[in-house]
Amino acid sequence: MNKSIGFIGGGRVTKILLQGFKNKNVKSGKIVVTDTNPEVLTNLKKQFPEIEPSDSKAAAGQDFVFIALHPPVVMDTLELIKNDVKADAIVISMAPKINLPKLSMKLGHVKNLARLIPNATSYINEGFNPLTFAPDFDPSQKQVILDLLKTLGTTFEVSEEKLESYAIMSAMLPTYFWFQWRELAEIGGQLGL
Repeated sequence: MNKSIGFIGGGRVTKILLQGFKNKNVKSGKIVVTDTNPEVLTNLKKQFPEIEPSDSKAAAGQDFVFIALHPPVVMDTLELIKNDVKADAIVISMAPKINLPKLSMKLGHVKNLARLIPNATSYINEGFNPLTFAPDFDPSQKQVILDLLKTLGTTFEVSEEKLESYAIMSAMLPTYFWFQWRELAEIGGQLGL
């Protein structure tokens, strides 16, 4: 793949995707990452020397643009970068709660909009990553993005209404209940099971 990648936000989810891509030796054009915290970019650059730390306008101008921001800042950031995103770019938001119609309000000139909620096991290429596409997403480009994301683990298309439910069941639910499962295992061991 010779497409360039931009990450708007260099935090945890960006690190997870970059590591997953690195594990599978995914080749791409340049990878541009922006973050408001220079220390985040410095640390990311140490782990992934191939990235180019830059500003949000440069990251927004790539072929694939991943929006890796917390929901409260997504809409304001999209307002700032909307003119820098190419009309033929593939924009993938990884923010919960900001649905495709809201993304389209800011990026109306981009038809290839998608939402992805990756989970942390994508770091070791064992992710369970639901993905939804905007209704007018170019069908010929769907397989391109699916091929890229499948390097992270199981990636599958779902309707947008189910996207966050999958994330809750596959990522958040185990996080909240892990301590209870661990306690049950210990009790089972004490009982000789």
